[in-house]
Parts: sequence; structure tokens; C-alpha cells
Amino acid sequence: MKSVRTWALTLMAVVVFLTSGYASAQSEDKNAQKAARRAQLQMQSLRQQVQEAQAAKAKVEADKAELDAQLAAQTQQAGRLDDALRKASGNLRASEVARNQMASSIAALERQLAEQKQRSDDALAQKARELEQYTRLRNEQQLQLQRQHDDQVAQVAACTAKNGRLIQLSAELLDRYRNKGLGEVLRQRDPVLGLADVELFNLVQDHRDRTDAERFVPSSPSAGAPTSVQAVPGRP
Repeated sequence: MKSVRTWALTLMAVVVFLTSGYASAQSEDKNAQKAARRAQLQMQSLRQQVQEAQAAKAKVEADKAELDAQLAAQTQQAGRLDDALRKASGNLRASEVARNQMASSIAALERQLAEQKQRSDDALAQKARELEQYTRLRNEQQLQLQRQHDDQVAQVAACTAKNGRLIQLSAELLDRYRNKGLGEVLRQRDPVLGLADVELFNLVQDHRDRTDAERFVPSSPSAGAPTSVQAVPGRP
């Protein structure tokens, strides 16, 4: 803008100089009139250019003011954006801290869950082994009890048969005592020979031997008799 103004002033000085020269030499040369006319036209053009330059200057100043206003607004907006950015950065850091804490908590819970699952698996395996042992011992005991039951049934049957034969022997002895003849009674009372006492002794001894032979003797418990199954820990 300064260069335009300087150039306009210089041009005006030249025009004034030419005009004054033209007035003094009007009578001398027609060419001077033409020069003055040209200078006048140039002066008008110069004025127009100055006006245009002033208008351009005003427009530039207006544009500059508008740009300054926009710059101020953008500066304020940039300040607000900076505040928002700092706030967002703080929130981001807080979120990262919370995320790291949550990740640590999740990792701790996963470790705790894995340890608890391992303990549960170990306990279940132990219970399974104890149940297997309990079932095996119970089956063995049931098998042994069944064998004992069968032995006892057989012994009861043998005892019943022997009791029947003892009853039969007792009945035979009683019948023989009831049905003995007169000769047997006289021999039993003979004080010299005593044959009847000998026969009676022999008869009683024979009956005793036969009774002993039929006596029921229960079998002794086997060395592998079952013992009571111990309760598996955790079972009633």
C-alpha cells in the first residue's frame, strides 16, 4: 500500500509540473497543449487508480478484520479443543488404569478358579477311589456272608438230620427197655452172675457211641471270615 501511495504522489507532482509549464508556454507551442491534455487524462486515471487502491485497501482491511475475528474464534476453539483433548487424555489414562486393574482381577480370578477346579477334581478322584474300595470290600463281604449263609444252611440241615437219628436211637432204646423179657429181668437180678448188668452196660455204651457219632459239631469260622466294611469317609 505504501508503494502505491508514493507512486501516486510522484505522478501528481509530475502532472503539476507539466501543467505549470504548459500555462507558461501556451502561446508558444500547440504540442504543449496536447501534453497538458494528456497529463490531465493521466491525472484523472491516477485519481481513479488512487480511489481503486483506497477501495482495495479498505477491502483488505475489512478482510483482515474478518480474518482476525476468525483467527480469534479459531484460537478460542483451539483452546476449547485443547481443554477437551487434555480431559480426553486424562479419561483415557484413567480408563487404561481401570482396564489394567480389571485385567489383573480377571487373571487372579482365573487362577483362583483353576486352583479350585483342581482341588475339586482331586477330591472327586479321591471320592471315586474310596467308593471303588468300599464297593469292592462290600462285594467281598457279601460274597463271604453268602458262603457263610450257605454253610449255616447246610449245617442246620445236617443238625436236623442228626437230631432225627438221635430221636430214632432214643426211641429204639426205650422200646428195647420196655420190651425186655422175663429172662432178661431175672438175669439182671441174679446176684452171682450179673449177666444182665453187663448186657445193660454194653447196651448203654453202644447207645452212647452211636449218639456221639450223631452229635452235631458246628464248623469253626474260617480264617478268611469277613470283617465289617469300614465306612468310606464322607459316606453314612
